[in-house]
Amino acid sequence: MKIKELLLKNKILPLATIFENEDVGGISNALLDADCSVLEVTLRDARVRDTLHIFQNHPNLVVGLGTIRSKEDIDLALSSKVAFGITPGLSVALCEYAKNNNFNLIPGVQSASEIMLASELGYNLLKFFPAEISGGAKKLKAMQSVFPDISFIPTGGVNESNFDSYLSLKNVICVGSSDLISSKLLGEKNWEGISLNINRIKHNLE
Repeated sequence: MKIKELLLKNKILPLATIFENEDVGGISNALLDADCSVLEVTLRDARVRDTLHIFQNHPNLVVGLGTIRSKEDIDLALSSKVAFGITPGLSVALCEYAKNNNFNLIPGVQSASEIMLASELGYNLLKFFPAEISGGAKKLKAMQSVFPDISFIPTGGVNESNFDSYLSLKNVICVGSSDLISSKLLGEKNWEGISLNINRIKHNLE
């Protein structure tokens, strides 16, 4: 299954910064138990680099690396065999480097100009970040008729209270949120709590 199809199927993209090896198994099993087969691991701590390869032991979970800001980050993603990467903003150099290395990259955008540039570079699946303070669902709705060929993953200020407003849009394939795996539950290693939380949210979105 292609990344876009997988994200569309899941509707939600949980975000987490995982820097303890022992947490990889717990979070992987928690997501799969909740019938969620995708995860974005955010590169916001140097220790994350040492945990990525462990996800290879959980092939049923499709893992992406978020907060990619350099070519070295893409090299890390490639060596760790993650399925895709996400940048917080638009970089021509990173877009071209990803294409040259056959790496699935989802660039981050905020404006119509950035969307146009990403499209010119050959990208039609984009991260809209930070979503809420950049115009939110109203802005993405306005983009539908202008960019009918572009799909978005809104992230940043996106949570259970506004999931529906985003997912009701034709140009949104899923929502990205760190609230799906709260830092509290992750810190407590409450895998059952994470699974129950995601299960409940997915049920509410049906």
